[in-house]
Amino acid sequence: MLWHKKLGAWLPPGGHIDPNELPEDAAVREVREETGLEVELLGSSRQLGNVAILIQPICILLEDIEPHHQHIDLIYFARVKGGQASINPRESTQLKWCDHIALGEPAIAEDIRILGRRALASITTIGI
Repeated sequence: MLWHKKLGAWLPPGGHIDPNELPEDAAVREVREETGLEVELLGSSRQLGNVAILIQPICILLEDIEPHHQHIDLIYFARVKGGQASINPRESTQLKWCDHIALGEPAIAEDIRILGRRALASITTIGI
């Protein structure tokens, strides 16, 4: 979790998709840029004839940011495969790992708490 300077909240890494970038590539890039960690998204991509099937987000959220401004958040779960944990000081002031109990802190929003706990459970379920 990162303490987001602008929003004053604990959030997982994330951001916008760049032009001509696949959503799954954006997710991996944003984690690297914001945390210094190299991750592998859970799930798989494959071909269906001549069409690519991308890694499926765990869920898609519609978030009201302000009147007439919404974000569509594609939520992926990932595992760390390398890198060194650090923060991007332009966006965050703190970084912390959360277990099931720590996700219950009042400063963590309900959607992040629920999805974080689902992520932890998925690691246990698939043996990562």
